[in-house]
Amino acid sequence: MIDLREQFKAAGFEIIDGRAVPGSIGVKKYGYVLYLEPQADQQWVALGPPYFQIRGLDCELEDRGYQKFWRHGDTRFPIRKTDLQTLHRFDEEAREILRLRSLYNESLGSTCARTVYDRLEGRPDR
Repeated sequence: MIDLREQFKAAGFEIIDGRAVPGSIGVKKYGYVLYLEPQADQQWVALGPPYFQIRGLDCELEDRGYQKFWRHGDTRFPIRKTDLQTLHRFDEEAREILRLRSLYNESLGSTCARTVYDRLEGRPDR
């Protein structure tokens, strides 16, 4: 069986060092990165949603109800239509290599790391 790293490389992904988790890797393509952690059963699981890298910063997708943003700390960048289309392509390619199912609700749109609607009050932010 082909090593997962080799499968990602063959599909045009760049392999980078993972974040704080020992043994983890990042797979990068189109300016997006997904961090993966190895499990005892030889499977790899995502450590979270994909990030968009802007000037070396990992930015997560935030939904504010009226618009989606890339967010890093307290800094936000409005997302463009092409960013979202590329994110979907990146996510589908990574899921195919990882042999993960594409769920209906995820195929309709993007799963955001944060959802913050302006009409919600009293709900703690992550």
